Amino acid sequence: MSETLYACIDVGTTRTKLNIFDGNLQSKHSESLRVPVGADGLQDAEELFRAVKHLADRGRELGAKSLGLATYRASTVAWDREGKPLTPIVTWTDRGSAATYRRLPAYVKLLGKVPPFDLIISPYSPVLKFIRLRELNSSLAEGSMQWTVESYLIYRLTGRFVSDATNACLSGIVDPRSMKEIGIVKSIFKLRMETPELVENAQAIGSYGGMEVNALIADQQAASVAEGAYEGGTGKVTNGTGTFVDIPTAGFARRGELIPLVLLKHRGRVWFGVEGYLPTTGKAIDAMIAAGLPRDYADLEVERTGDVIFIPALSGLQVPRIPNAKGVIAGLTLGLDRAAIVSGFLKSVAFHVRLVLAQSKETLKTLRADGGLSRSDALMKTISAATRTTVERDKELEATSRGVAMLQLVSTGRSSLEELTKAKREREAFTDSGDAKLEEEYEKWKNLTGLLRNSKGSYLAE
Repeated sequence: MSETLYACIDVGTTRTKLNIFDGNLQSKHSESLRVPVGADGLQDAEELFRAVKHLADRGRELGAKSLGLATYRASTVAWDREGKPLTPIVTWTDRGSAATYRRLPAYVKLLGKVPPFDLIISPYSPVLKFIRLRELNSSLAEGSMQWTVESYLIYRLTGRFVSDATNACLSGIVDPRSMKEIGIVKSIFKLRMETPELVENAQAIGSYGGMEVNALIADQQAASVAEGAYEGGTGKVTNGTGTFVDIPTAGFARRGELIPLVLLKHRGRVWFGVEGYLPTTGKAIDAMIAAGLPRDYADLEVERTGDVIFIPALSGLQVPRIPNAKGVIAGLTLGLDRAAIVSGFLKSVAFHVRLVLAQSKETLKTLRADGGLSRSDALMKTISAATRTTVERDKELEATSRGVAMLQLVSTGRSSLEELTKAKREREAFTDSGDAKLEEEYEKWKNLTGLLRNSKGSYLAE
């Protein structure tokens, strides 16, 4: 009897991956395709679908009978009933929403000062990306399909107009506490499109090419499932294109500048959390390598040294919330070497993680790390030192795809979420209690981010 294989497609912002797992969550195949995002934050919707379709077809060719998707979030697109895109995808990296916000009526901006509307009416709210669709195509008809990227891809694959709970609750139009449409938001912004049917993260959604689509979830939430970081006491940090820190909470919660989100919806139960992220960690590394600092990824393995602070705000900061900030390197002196700059970068990433943990007000026993940049031992040690928390790194860093595979096993009745979460995995632990010098540097880092916050209109901010 042939083994059952599970195809997992991880739709990242610029790279879409296929990973195939067996029923024991052992990786059997991996490949990826790059789908670029323009400097304006827009992405070709047809090109993305072709990449997803190609990888789904590859999964079928390799024997997979089940398919699951994880997608990047808070990104909108419009398409017609036949599936033809009517706009490009307005990705979460889009900067045009700030100008859209400035054009809003004064009374709408004023409403955005009052909770809970401050989460929805802001220069970088996902809701504004629905308005951006109309700006990109002024002839959009009321009957057109408009929603976030996972809904578009599933519609093209299965013909069903659905959205999963984790993605829908980051649209600004669905209330995470009730899972119902927020009608007043659609009314304020004159959004007349249909809201899709909401589905759970592990359920049969439809079929494509003889494969049953059994899982749909947002990418960071899929990683949280894989790391068992949807229950209290365990958080996760994904270090890839950006650094995303997700912390479970007992219920829906607003904490500091963090984003409240749904981590998982399964069998009627909803798990909540908060998130803070640094948008351009990986991109900053790539820019450093291009400049020869460091020369390659091996040069990330440095000891903590020097007084350099390197804030990689290549696309603003989310925590602390300084969306107009530019990247900055401070503390340069004579005799400076590569190691000091790299160390300054690693410490800044770790300090961002520490700030998210502090704002979450949650006590963690463990912080689990995944994503390509988590291969760096130096980064793991620095995060542990800055947060004074044990950091665990799984041998398999593709946590998003593994989470999608786990949800497929649950959806098909092969296992339960509890069994999969409790299963032993090979993880390496990093424990570093830090020192007085690191605490001093953390205070300097906070002071520098404070300067960035107050630098609007200067060289340090747009």
